[in-house]
Amino acid sequence: MLKLSKALLTMTLILACVASVDAADKEAKKKKGKKQQTVRIQALNLPKTIELTDEQKEKIAGLKKEYTPQFVALQKKNREILTPDQRKARGKAMKQAKEEGKKGKELRSAVNSALKLSDDQSKQMKEVGAEMKKLNGEVRGKLSKILTADQLAKIKKPGKGSKKKKKKNT
Repeated sequence: MLKLSKALLTMTLILACVASVDAADKEAKKKKGKKQQTVRIQALNLPKTIELTDEQKEKIAGLKKEYTPQFVALQKKNREILTPDQRKARGKAMKQAKEEGKKGKELRSAVNSALKLSDDQSKQMKEVGAEMKKLNGEVRGKLSKILTADQLAKIKKPGKGSKKKKKKNT
């Protein structure tokens, strides 16, 4: 009888522990709510063909650490310009445009037309875009001091995508 009561007590304690851990997990997920958005610094988005030394990796990690808070602030500022309905419309338009195979300017154009921005919102978006571009230029300048000439040659220049050459009919 004593062994049976000890076994029952042990099982009860185990179940109580499992239940409390499960409840804690659910509570943590509930608090987390939205998934945290990752910040991509365009200038530091290097092609996989570039092999970095350990020293270069450290310096680039330092740049990420230095500039990430500024990019996060700009992204937050950009999100705050749009209403919740506009953010939903942007998501839908982005998804649809990608499914249609649109990229670059064509994709941005499709998304912007779906947003129906007011003049004030449009002005604010341009200002944030200009700040983002300036910051990316700053990062690119520092990156050029870290990478070798060969590595820099492998980086695609902004705005100069690989355009297909048209054949001349003669």
